[in-house]
Amino acid sequence: MKKGIDPVKDKLRQEIASKKQEYQQKDLLRMSEEVFSVLEITGSFRDASTVFIYNSMPDEVATGAFIEKWIEEKDFYYPAVVNDNLVFRKVIKDTIYTKSKIGVFEPQGEDFTDYRKVDMVIVPGIAFDRKGNRLGRGKGYYDRFLSQIRAPKVGVCFDFQLLDQIPVAGHDVKMDVIVSENDLIW
Repeated sequence: MKKGIDPVKDKLRQEIASKKQEYQQKDLLRMSEEVFSVLEITGSFRDASTVFIYNSMPDEVATGAFIEKWIEEKDFYYPAVVNDNLVFRKVIKDTIYTKSKIGVFEPQGEDFTDYRKVDMVIVPGIAFDRKGNRLGRGKGYYDRFLSQIRAPKVGVCFDFQLLDQIPVAGHDVKMDVIVSENDLIW
């Protein structure tokens, strides 16, 4: 077991990973479109112009089609890990990416630093609960970053990742909104 990893959280991560294996990739892509269809109808998203989002990994709610749909109307920023912290960089059609040590494609470019101008942060997670708590991958990148930002934090997940309760620690940052393909929790 990794140092500092909560065994209860780690067991839950394994259970959710096992549930994801029950779905084909095409089903997860369809479900991802449904998740973002729910988000798109909110005034918060419609009014947002600067959106921090993530470059999805295969086991996350897929962001590619969503960004492609909205990139002409909104400014999107992807995270990159620098010195164990998240920074966000603008995504444009010809953005150059570098594969990180954890296998995520991170954008090259200038770090965005004026967090007051961020209208929404769309956050991935392994699981969420109905109280806004989020279970991440256990590295703390998002919790450290989210504690510095005031913009609405929107957790996106599949229905099977939305639980009644998940274990939390003092450093875990709550989401303001949780969106799944069949649920919108404020």
